[in-house]
Amino acid sequence: MDPKKITELQVLVDLYSQDPTLLTAKQLSFLWDSIASMGDTILCSVKHASAEKIFKEQGKQPEAAESEESDLEIEDDGVIEPDLDDPQEMGDEYLEITNEMINQANEKREHAFAALDEGKFQKAIDLFTDAIRLNPHFNLLYVNRASAFVKLQKPNAAIRDCDRACELNPNSAESYKWRGQAHMLLGEGIKWTQCRVKHVGLLHTALAEYHFAY
Repeated sequence: MDPKKITELQVLVDLYSQDPTLLTAKQLSFLWDSIASMGDTILCSVKHASAEKIFKEQGKQPEAAESEESDLEIEDDGVIEPDLDDPQEMGDEYLEITNEMINQANEKREHAFAALDEGKFQKAIDLFTDAIRLNPHFNLLYVNRASAFVKLQKPNAAIRDCDRACELNPNSAESYKWRGQAHMLLGEGIKWTQCRVKHVGLLHTALAEYHFAY
């Protein structure tokens, strides 16, 4: 790599450190679009790998491969008013879960994905909630429901779900993706950028771990 280019990049990073508001400058939007694109590319690479050794949820479920709705994007770039609904149900964290309950939760989840594909976002939320009642320890259920909340333009609800998902798994890349989408709906550009960078960083780490494992 050209040393001059590296120096120029370092200057840009230093500017960000001195003035964080530059992160939301429209003139630099190409940079974050680039980061987002790299993240999606990495995610696709992980999907086609043996992801069982990278993302393990409850000892068996890879996050990238399981997040079937992860390519959904916000269609309206406008900032919206925050949703003020009561907090959604998060399930019983002390619930003892059986294999049968996990299977039932997975079935509810599949139906929820089908509802998402049909644009029935509230129905998808209800089905993800049913799944959470059955398996409240599975972080991706909260991520999945957060994606539906974002599509329904309820960013605060989405952020609550992403926060819960991160509590269950701090390395959940998709949690940061959807939390970032929610912050963007609220016009919180700096928080969106922080989430996007974290999302891409976790994907980079996952890919590096995969290459190390093989």
